[in-house]
Amino acid sequence: MKKRRNWQPVALALIMVMLIASGVLYYTASRHHTSSSILETGRQYTVYQCPYGERKTITLADSTTVLLNSRSSLYVPADYPKSGRNVILDGEAFFRVHNMGNEAFVLTTDKLKTVSAEGTFRMRSLEKQSGATFYLLSGAALVTKSYHSTTDNQPENLLGGEMILANKDIDLMEKETFPLAEQQDCLEGKLVFNNTPVHTVFKKIEDWFGVEMVVQGRDTPPQGISGVFHSDSLQDMLKALGDSVDFSYRITREKVVIRF
Repeated sequence: MKKRRNWQPVALALIMVMLIASGVLYYTASRHHTSSSILETGRQYTVYQCPYGERKTITLADSTTVLLNSRSSLYVPADYPKSGRNVILDGEAFFRVHNMGNEAFVLTTDKLKTVSAEGTFRMRSLEKQSGATFYLLSGAALVTKSYHSTTDNQPENLLGGEMILANKDIDLMEKETFPLAEQQDCLEGKLVFNNTPVHTVFKKIEDWFGVEMVVQGRDTPPQGISGVFHSDSLQDMLKALGDSVDFSYRITREKVVIRF
């Protein structure tokens, strides 16, 4: 007779491997995303996230369109918009808001709070960073600090072409102006260069995708870059530029290394 093999040790070993692998995956994911610190306790949210190096378009229940940037999280209450049009952002996004009568759209980050009946705007406010910027492309908006300031809690009324620069560490919020065309191009998913210096090009890509760009090598081309580039992914954008300007690149979880 054949001796029956005891599979229990093997099964136990397999289970341990699966548990360890699951733990590693959970730990790795949690390193790159933690819940916003300003969520209301006990309230349920639908969380929208955009992968590294990409941009994602989201349409909310009230027809508000959101273009969410890389490594960004948008928190929408589960009962939105029945309980109000209030959302929370940790990261960067464009918003196109439609008028719904008396119900204004409220966007809150850990540094700024904006109220707008309708309009198009861009918010950049990461909780791990002290600075924030708000660009109003069209419409009108009321912007305040989302935290209590010991020096200045006065709101700012903005119209199209105006922006807010904020820094929580030094308790700063200032109104400025900006060129509308550049932000409009970004909203439409294109980067326009006109004999633009190479380092300026990479700075724009860094800003667009919310990633850190590191340029290495001493043979950076002296001539500028011209052209209109369309892309929904960082890799496609870098490939198109690399074919044009001749450089290599390496994308990691933390940064993009460009080498000439």
